[in-house]
Amino acid sequence: MKKYYTPVFILTIILTNMACTSTISNVVESAEPDNILLVYEDGRMEFNSRFVNEDEVVIYNDGRGGERAAIKVRVPIHSDFYRDSIVVVRVADQFDETVVDGQHNAVNTDIIN
Repeated sequence: MKKYYTPVFILTIILTNMACTSTISNVVESAEPDNILLVYEDGRMEFNSRFVNEDEVVIYNDGRGGERAAIKVRVPIHSDFYRDSIVVVRVADQFDETVVDGQHNAVNTDIIN
């Protein structure tokens, strides 16, 4: 009976290790894209599809030629803190165009001879 304990034990360890490794890699990949702060030319800042007040953001050099940011987070019960290590992406040549402006510039194809 002792002969069968060792292969079963080794097989159990291998299967457990494979399951834990695949779970950890999926969690890390899904959390990565959310850490981006968009800074527009006019000074607006957007984080997670929400605009952030510029008084609550600290932008600093990361030491590798890029920029990082810390955003002030408010939690009702606890004191305020800064969420750190957010990648800063500066957006250039971004124009806000309303639907009406787009309709005026469209070519009217109904008036063709």
